[in-house]
Amino acid sequence: MTASRDGRIVTFYSYKGGTGRTMALANTAWILAANGQRVLAVDWDLEAPGLHRFFHPFLDPSTLGATTGVIDLITEYAWAAITPDTGRRDDWHVDYARIQPHAVSLTPENLGWEFPGGGTLDFVSAGRQNREYSATVSTFDWDNFYDRLGGGLFFDALREDMKAHYDYVLIDSRTGLSDIADICTVHLPDILVDCFTLSDQSIDGAAAVARQIDERYGGRGIRIYPVPMRIDEGEKEKADAGRALARVKFDRFPTGLSGDELTSYWGAVEIPYRPYYAYEETLATFGDETGLTNSLLSAFERLTAVVTGQQITAMPPMNDEIRLRIKDAFTRRRPALPADLFLSYVAENRMWADWIESLLTQAGFRVVPRDVSAGPGTADEEQPPRFALPPRSA
Repeated sequence: MTASRDGRIVTFYSYKGGTGRTMALANTAWILAANGQRVLAVDWDLEAPGLHRFFHPFLDPSTLGATTGVIDLITEYAWAAITPDTGRRDDWHVDYARIQPHAVSLTPENLGWEFPGGGTLDFVSAGRQNREYSATVSTFDWDNFYDRLGGGLFFDALREDMKAHYDYVLIDSRTGLSDIADICTVHLPDILVDCFTLSDQSIDGAAAVARQIDERYGGRGIRIYPVPMRIDEGEKEKADAGRALARVKFDRFPTGLSGDELTSYWGAVEIPYRPYYAYEETLATFGDETGLTNSLLSAFERLTAVVTGQQITAMPPMNDEIRLRIKDAFTRRRPALPADLFLSYVAENRMWADWIESLLTQAGFRVVPRDVSAGPGTADEEQPPRFALPPRSA
C-alpha cells in the first residue's frame, strides 16, 4: 500500500482567457514529475476543456475516451446524495470523493523516455465527452449542490484524498467569476497561480480576484502568486508600463516579500511570449533545450521553483535524440496531398475522432470533421470521401 502523502494543491487561474494558463500548468506538471514527484493534473475548465491536448502523445485515446472525469465524479456523488439510504455511515460521502478511479497515467515510455526517481503524471479530464456532457455541465445547479447536497463536505473529502495520494495536484480552473472558479480558487488550493496578460482588463480582473480571496478567505492560508504571461518584448515601453501597473495593482502580493525580494520575484516569474508555441499545443520541456536562460522552458522552471518554495528549480537534462523524437510527436504536419476526408462522428466519440483526425492529418490528408449529432449540415455538390465513426456501443 502506498504511503499517505501531504501534497500541495496548486490552482492555475486567469480572469481572462488567452493567457497561456493551461500551457504553464502542463509544463509545470511535467517538470515536477521529471523530478521524481507524483503529480496529478486536473482539467476543471468544464466549459472549454483543453489540457489533454498538451499531453496527447502520451495518452491512449481509447483509455482516455472510456475514463470518467471531474463532472462525472461530481454527478455520481450528487445522485447518491439524493438517493434515500437509511443505513449510511456519517462519512459515506468519502467513498465518492476518490480521485484515482478517474485518473489516467501518462506513458512517455512509449516514446522512449520515462519519469526518473519514481515520478508519475496522472491526468483527470473534465469529463467523458459523450452527448450528455454539455447538457450536464450547463444545467448543473451548484447552489443546490452546496446548500442541500453537502457539496462543501464532498470537496473537503476530495481535497484530502488528492493530497494523500499525490505530492502535487495542479488544477486548471475556469476563467472569470463563477461557482466553478470559486471551487478551484478558494475551496481546494493551497497555492493560487494568478495568471494575467498586461492588458488593463486582465490586470484589473486578476488583481481583484486576488484581493477578494485574501480579504474574504484569509483564514484558508492560500498563497497567491501573480504571474504575468505572454510578455512580448517587441514593445518594450508598453511592456514596462504594464509591468509597473501590475506591481501597483498587486501591491500586497505575494505576501511576505518586500524590497529586493519583491523586485527579484517579479523579475523571475514572468512568462515570455514565444511565437513558436502559438501554433500547436507543444510542451516546452521538449520544445526547448535545457540550460538556456532566455527560453520558455527556463521561465517555467522559475515558476516551478516559486510553486515549490525553491525545492525544484530545473528540468533534468535529456538525451537530445529522445527530446527531438518527442518534440516531433507534437508537430502538426502540413498536408502533402490535396485529398479531403469527411470524418463523421457523434458527440460521445469526440476523443476518438480527434485521434483519428490527428493520424490522418499526419499522413498528409486534409480532414473535415463533423459532429452528426448536432444535426444535418449543408451538403456540397462534391462530397469528399467519407470516414464514418460509428457510435460507441453501450
